Amino acid sequence: MRIALTGANGFTGRFVIEALAARGIEAIPLSVDLTNKDAVEAAVADTAFDRLIHLAARAFVNAADWEAFYTVNQLGTFYLLDVVARVRPGARCVVSSSAQVYGPGAEGLIAEDADTNPANHYAVSKLAMEQGARLWRNQLEVVVTRPFNYTGVGQGVEYLVSKIVDHFRRGADTIELGNLFVQRDFGDVRSVADAYVGLALAEAPPALVNICTGTVQSIGMIIDMLTAISGHSIDVRINPAFVRANDVAILGGDASRLRATLPDWQPRELQETLAWMYEAGTASDS
Repeated sequence: MRIALTGANGFTGRFVIEALAARGIEAIPLSVDLTNKDAVEAAVADTAFDRLIHLAARAFVNAADWEAFYTVNQLGTFYLLDVVARVRPGARCVVSSSAQVYGPGAEGLIAEDADTNPANHYAVSKLAMEQGARLWRNQLEVVVTRPFNYTGVGQGVEYLVSKIVDHFRRGADTIELGNLFVQRDFGDVRSVADAYVGLALAEAPPALVNICTGTVQSIGMIIDMLTAISGHSIDVRINPAFVRANDVAILGGDASRLRATLPDWQPRELQETLAWMYEAGTASDS
């Protein structure tokens, strides 16, 4: 079994490579500019693989260059699927979308059949990618995944949990945050990588599946966990600029479909993830 992987050099990609290696499977990095149709054609044609995990994307939702969300996430994925359909017809393609397609009106533990209402260019580009990918289902086995929030070692500090861990690691006196009461589904990148690999190998994966823990934690709870892990207290200040007036109190994913598909898959506890991140950052400073 040879599994091609886009986004191999990204935050998630290196953990997917490790998860594949743990199963004795060779990961074939497919490093190509997805906006260059000819380059995508050549890269796929020159790469022998049985299945594909497609992670490459423009991801940070606050980026001002909104056009890139569509040229990479939408058109780039279409270029990729079109070539794979011609060169590797019938191949399974596990494609990464995002739980952000559910939008701000969603609440509770969201199942895959919930309404979608994307509220930023990143989420719109991902939903457009999902809808377009359906057009290749008669030529490919397309599995669309909707990962919820996840974190881990190597994630940039522009992301919330990494920002909080970084403040504790540095022994900062204060941190500015938004609403502390909101509860979200926070996963571990290693568990997410295991899920991607599991879906690539499963006998009959669903066409659409959440990747999530099925549990929620508040920002305040993350602060408490890191206080216990680090032995350091930090003064949390609410910055009005970070407060969303209509923030949904509880927002997580329903993991029932994922668990039914991968019965042996188990997400890591958030406290384990935070300790891993804190200790790795501390070790790198020593």
